[in-house]
Amino acid sequence: MKHTPWTAWGIAILLGLLPCLAACGQESVGVNLVGYNHTDKDIGHFTVDGSEGGFLQANRGGGGFACCIDIPKPWKPGMTVTVGWTDDYDENYQERRLPVPRYANYGDMAVHFLRNGQIKVFVTMYALWHPDYPLKGKEAELTPGVPPTGPFDK
Repeated sequence: MKHTPWTAWGIAILLGLLPCLAACGQESVGVNLVGYNHTDKDIGHFTVDGSEGGFLQANRGGGGFACCIDIPKPWKPGMTVTVGWTDDYDENYQERRLPVPRYANYGDMAVHFLRNGQIKVFVTMYALWHPDYPLKGKEAELTPGVPPTGPFDK
């Protein structure tokens, strides 16, 4: 069989596309990363599985989104992420491995740094003020005693 330069190029292109074709079989979706700081101290920056989430001012969050972090679709039992963060001087890096609760819809991966030292992670299509948001009650308050409000609240 006679090989032409086109055959060599065709094989090279096919070999170059194999990783892309293999990735097609992986069921994942990219979502935005958003952080909420319920504490009274700034967080220099935070990450989720190495994806940068940025600076979080004390008692603030939800105002900015970082793109993107890949998550499996659908949710997988035992799914975890590693959240990293620094203190208000962007020093003293820490990490914690956290479970990701079951999700059915995609939207954002929300990371909550709570006043009691816990960190909670959710994949949700809702805003913090929405009644179906997974974090509820006093735990959802960015400032103690002030419930989250949305754009249509007076």
